[in-house]
Amino acid sequence: MGNKFLILCLLGFLMEIPSAYAQQRKFFSQGNVSRDSVADDLGTIPAFTIYKDNYLITGTNFSGGKITKYNSDAKFQISLRHRLYKSMLPWRIYLFFTYTQKSFWDIYRKSAPFTETNYNPTLGFGHNFVKDKRIAGVAFLQFEHESNGRDSIWSRSWNKISFMGLYAFKRNYTLQAKFWIPVMVAKENKSLPRYAGVGLLAATYTSNNERLNCSVVMIKRAEWNLSANWKIEVAYKIFKLDNQYVFLQFYNGYGESMIAYKYFQRCVRVGIVIKPNSFTIF
Repeated sequence: MGNKFLILCLLGFLMEIPSAYAQQRKFFSQGNVSRDSVADDLGTIPAFTIYKDNYLITGTNFSGGKITKYNSDAKFQISLRHRLYKSMLPWRIYLFFTYTQKSFWDIYRKSAPFTETNYNPTLGFGHNFVKDKRIAGVAFLQFEHESNGRDSIWSRSWNKISFMGLYAFKRNYTLQAKFWIPVMVAKENKSLPRYAGVGLLAATYTSNNERLNCSVVMIKRAEWNLSANWKIEVAYKIFKLDNQYVFLQFYNGYGESMIAYKYFQRCVRVGIVIKPNSFTIF
């Protein structure tokens, strides 16, 4: 019942993407409006929007030297943002809620079980930076919860206060920095920050025609050395006027899933991604 409800919700959300995408594209492409009107018109963005990438990908970690049903899986992510208050707060700050769910699915094994699902709801404050009559960057302060929804020795959860800043250089490059302070880390995963990290740096390139998108993400682990987890993503838009991309993701490091955060993974997966129209957020 739970999986059927999730699928119905996902289908409903996907049906809303074309209209939401068109409204966001119109808003972010405006170039003949004043600084104040750009900020005020944030209220015209749909109540529900894409937050992080929404994707469905499949691949392998090549353990054992060849591709098998035991080292291959599917991975999907659903990520939404909802503005909780339409009008601006003081200093043009807005309040929002996000929900991101990431699942690992053993689709090639008998009965195709879900290995792990990680849930990440957040409550945050945001501020947009306007330059040359366009939104050139954002800053977020968020309270985040992340867990795998399980109990006993399989439980993994933590809360964190995160600070994120993103800035677009010209039209092709964006740089994102985010760090977080872990609070209320479950006893079953006290060492999670050591593996999953305490902050990240991400650089994204977008081609002039907006069809090619490439990102490199470094997630710094909580160790006094240069150890880090790395993620590289390449996306190419299938059709010029739509928002679906062919997607390649490479992950190298620890902490990809909460249940196996202590295990090193080197995974390559390919599939389809739906991206937010404004900025790619990690």
